[in-house]
Amino acid sequence: MPDNDIPADATILVVDDSPHNVKLLRLILEAAGYRVLETFSGAEALETLHRDKPDAILLDVRMPGMTGYEVCRKIREYPEFASLPVIMVTSLPLAEERIMGIEAGATDFISKPFSKNELLARVRASLAMSKYCRNGVIPQLPGAVLIADPSWKILAMSPLSAAFLDIPPHGIMQFDFTQLLEQAEKNLLASGEELSDFRLHSCTPLKARHTAINDPSGKPILRLIALSEMA
Repeated sequence: MPDNDIPADATILVVDDSPHNVKLLRLILEAAGYRVLETFSGAEALETLHRDKPDAILLDVRMPGMTGYEVCRKIREYPEFASLPVIMVTSLPLAEERIMGIEAGATDFISKPFSKNELLARVRASLAMSKYCRNGVIPQLPGAVLIADPSWKILAMSPLSAAFLDIPPHGIMQFDFTQLLEQAEKNLLASGEELSDFRLHSCTPLKARHTAINDPSGKPILRLIALSEMA
């Protein structure tokens, strides 16, 4: 990952109830040039998050009082932190933690024990992706696709879909996709139905295909929408 993809003087918030673990992470991160904020509980982490606005968070999963999952869910309640990288640090099997972490809104995971190089690589990658996500356009997304949250607020989109929809970059994040639906589709949603293939009410005649990504209970956690021009 090129260095110019990484924010200068990036600040990393470390959250862990173990002082030993916090010290280890701080030493690794500071040696790599990052500024480090230390917190030892979920409540302290949320307070520091709002006050200092870090660029990324390394979040321990197993903490007393408020778990890492609970902290992550709290973070995602605030639109300003919708694309903040949250890397969960876990000592449990990665597959098990990944499912629960994804549901909570985590962006990446690292298992204990971890190597210094792996930790720094994941931090660098998360910071670079966050840079691309700041205006909601992710160059790596292929074709004309966009990602929305369960309430149809746009979280990210590819450059081609941004061009199709002609949404200004500053207006992409949290844009309500339902504004582009025809009244018939809005009525379906209001009745509790899900959408699959439909047309959009947009300047460019577009059709869309929607796929919901659900949690184990069947509740949507993300919406993937592919766009194409009408023939």
